[in-house]
Amino acid sequence: MERLVSIVILNWNGKKDVEQCIDSLYKNTSYKNFEIVLVDNGSKDGSVEVLKEMKKKGLIHQLILNDENKGFGGGNNQGMAIAKGDYIFLLNNDTFVTKNWLKNIVTVAEAKEDVGIVGPHFPLVDNPDFIFGGGYIDDAGRAINMYNKDDRDVEQVSGGAFLIKKPVLDRVGFFDPGFFPIYFEESDYCARARRAGFKIFFTTKSKVLHNESASTKRQTSKWQYVTINKNRLRHMLIHFPKLRLVKSVFWEILRFVKELGQFRAHWLLEAWFINLKSTKDIVSKRINYKKGKLFVEAKE
Repeated sequence: MERLVSIVILNWNGKKDVEQCIDSLYKNTSYKNFEIVLVDNGSKDGSVEVLKEMKKKGLIHQLILNDENKGFGGGNNQGMAIAKGDYIFLLNNDTFVTKNWLKNIVTVAEAKEDVGIVGPHFPLVDNPDFIFGGGYIDDAGRAINMYNKDDRDVEQVSGGAFLIKKPVLDRVGFFDPGFFPIYFEESDYCARARRAGFKIFFTTKSKVLHNESASTKRQTSKWQYVTINKNRLRHMLIHFPKLRLVKSVFWEILRFVKELGQFRAHWLLEAWFINLKSTKDIVSKRINYKKGKLFVEAKE
């Protein structure tokens, strides 16, 4: 008997994207035992009316309508909290799934008992040669997604599409709200899963197409720069061992010097300052994770 898969989709002002995403799900999902959990993050573009109609037609099985944007982590946490599945698949609204995508990734997950998270082949719609595969965090704290040609264990997979086994959720909980509103949540989540003894796996056997950053393209370049670097630094401060943190200072100095020439050093300083204000939370998580206390609650 097929295990139930809860497909959690987060939407924010993406009426066209989410319609196309759900349409592709029903056209290309041969795996029958799934539910769609849709969380809307306070959309103002007419998405809510469309989603309510889909719910009436049974195309969406569970629907959460937020009055405000709770961010990538917050919205997905709400969806994961009510998901009924043995597996949870987090899927961006700006994606298109391909034939047998779910059946194939579940098959991979079930064949590997020690694997807790599986990421699919995840190329861009407009540039199929650019693939968000499996990857790792380098010494400068950057997410490098370079493993995309063969199935393998990896350090992390892209947050736009990945399967989580229920035991992972039971052990490490939900996304850390400190990474609000977006970026590096999946890096932190995969790091906690690996600390808990689960492996992260990338597979080419399942394919999901990605229309990159349809929501973040609507943000300013400063907003995106500060947010990425704020969360890059947060991930490093929480998860890097002491020696690696010391080494990372060298790369951070180089980054600052480079940004002086780009007139963006003050943006980097802003990202540093935001983390400075979160010192208590960062230190607390660093200590707890080292002790094996990895569970993060789903907060409203």
